[in-house]
Amino acid sequence: MIVGDYLAVIDPASEGKFEPWRALCDQRLPDRKTIFSSQACIIWTDARLPVARLAEGRGVLLGEVHGPDRQAFSAKDGAAAFPDWQAILRDNWGDFLVIDQGSTPVSIIVARSPMGQLPCYYVRHEGMIFLSSSVRLLEQTGVPMCIDERAVVRHLLNINARSAATCLRGVCELGGGYRLTIGADQLCAVSFWNPWSFAARSRQQVATADLAGLLRERIIDATARTLQARKHVLLGLSGGLDSSIVAASMAAAGIDFSCFTLVTPDGSGDERSYARMMAQHLDRNLVEVEERCEDVDILRSFAAHLPRPLARCFAQSGDIVQQRLAAQFGADAYVSGGGGDNVFCYVHSARPLSDRLLCEGPGRGSWRTAKGIALLTDSSLWTVLAKGAKRALFQAHDFTWPTERGFLHEAWGLEATNLSHEWMKTPPGELPGKAQHIAWILGVLNHIEGFERELSLPTLWPLLTQPVVELCLSIPTWAWISDGQNRMIARQAFADLLPPAIINRRSKGSPDSFVIALFEARKTDIWHYLCGGWLADHGIIDADAVHARCTQAAVHRDMSCWEIFRLVDAESWARAGAELHIYRHREDIGTAASLSPKCTTSLLS
Repeated sequence: MIVGDYLAVIDPASEGKFEPWRALCDQRLPDRKTIFSSQACIIWTDARLPVARLAEGRGVLLGEVHGPDRQAFSAKDGAAAFPDWQAILRDNWGDFLVIDQGSTPVSIIVARSPMGQLPCYYVRHEGMIFLSSSVRLLEQTGVPMCIDERAVVRHLLNINARSAATCLRGVCELGGGYRLTIGADQLCAVSFWNPWSFAARSRQQVATADLAGLLRERIIDATARTLQARKHVLLGLSGGLDSSIVAASMAAAGIDFSCFTLVTPDGSGDERSYARMMAQHLDRNLVEVEERCEDVDILRSFAAHLPRPLARCFAQSGDIVQQRLAAQFGADAYVSGGGGDNVFCYVHSARPLSDRLLCEGPGRGSWRTAKGIALLTDSSLWTVLAKGAKRALFQAHDFTWPTERGFLHEAWGLEATNLSHEWMKTPPGELPGKAQHIAWILGVLNHIEGFERELSLPTLWPLLTQPVVELCLSIPTWAWISDGQNRMIARQAFADLLPPAIINRRSKGSPDSFVIALFEARKTDIWHYLCGGWLADHGIIDADAVHARCTQAAVHRDMSCWEIFRLVDAESWARAGAELHIYRHREDIGTAASLSPKCTTSLLS
């Protein structure tokens, strides 16, 4: 997520009705300046957000751009190199948004870059469309908001699922790779970029000799471009494969950076030996910090500025550490290797075997893939073969997130289909493993925001950039698995830039022990907090089940505490909104602002 925000007020009828809103926003947003104004649209931004104008006064380009249009941000006249949103999105990538009203504003196009980290939330209010990267800005302009209880339940059913609908009634998100068309009788969001364009069976690079070399080049280039404007960055280095690849890429690109690693008291979360090895390999200093339960305030939400309860309270400890170290080192950005598991297709299923069977049929290749999956998942070879063949021949190729109903009240009967996304629905003839690969990439988007640090400095994710994602989608799912080892193409790509012990590492660190310790230390507080709170008042949680779990004796490595903490995070988010007067109850505001029924069929379900 990049820093800097914007607010746009759009009059679909182009009648120039928003003069009162101009005065109101100028009054309530004194730190923002008007950077674009026409009969149909007014846009405000703060000073931290890069801005360039489109040619012929068509609109604006907001955010971080990598490509030929990057020069537009330093051009004296502020005109972009290309005149419209389609050309900009065709030739550039990054974290940006284009608002293009055309030469005659019959309809305005808002397009968000694929995999971009500049948010875009929109809502209809009093006949106009309000867009912003911040729901707080929307509320400050007077747009009424209330929590959508059903959307909160949907979020809790699987915290990886993300749809256009947020947990605020009437507020939608324009996803990366989507464009929003705004006209007098139209409000419609459709995708202009689709991962299936790269994940398609016909696009799989089966015969490419040097996939590893291509991936290495793509990651280093994306890292260099993403960080080129930064003076010094702070990298979380666990010593795992993904963060080590980012560290090696930054070193290769000449980026100045410092490293830190978080340590849990339990050995499962202590990866210091690997982090030290990598830091020494690159001749970088490494700060080792032990996570502490006392640094976590379960009553506080670091996602209060977001329209979904995405923060995870146990991560507050690491968040606080990063903010302190960034100030100490003078860092101007945070960098993470997060998302590597997702883009490098680290899946534990037989779907990669299904893909190979469908593409190549039975044979040595499919047999090797089956053996690799069996070793990776600690399953029998025959089980893997049976599941792979069954999925390929007899089962749906789509992917749907499973529901996690633990501690939720049974009255909420939402189905698993509510957790789907149009990109997870496999087009005719396409591969089931690729549907899961796409789902994995979508799923990580709910885990890369919801941190306090993102309010002051950007957090950059080189492995989740558009060029890297597109290449990884074109690599067959089975190519990532070999001899029981995962992410094989990525390992091969960086084999000579990482220590052998990291390249060949099979273990993976986990915060489980820290989460369990935090739960055991605070479970009495959690019981009272949840059973006397917003979730209980709205009948969302099973209070008896929560009480039973919070009062039982400690059970060795009982992972149900993760389910409890996702409720704690939602509770803290809801209460924070109420305290800030952002998310009012429905009865306080009458009928909440909502989208036109004409557009609901075009929005993601």
